[in-house]
Amino acid sequence: MFISFEGTEGVGKTTLIRKIYDRLISQGQDVVLTREPGGTPMAEQIRSLLLSVNHEEQMSHDTELLLMYAARAQHLQQVIVPALLAGKTVL
Repeated sequence: MFISFEGTEGVGKTTLIRKIYDRLISQGQDVVLTREPGGTPMAEQIRSLLLSVNHEEQMSHDTELLLMYAARAQHLQQVIVPALLAGKTVL
């Protein structure tokens, strides 16, 4: 099972995800808790770059979009797909 949480900053996604994670773990389920962008060492580096406000030049919208997709591709290949293939729940 793959459950994705969407929403703007500050709406409580992290709190909700943590509660669901704790509940599933208490029921004996094998759960992978991850985030996006991020979730792997390389994707976390991309996340840091995306969230950094101290760039010497303004990041173009196309650059930001491509970095998001690069982080997602890494995350899918290294974390999400293997976990799903192993029968785990991914949050």
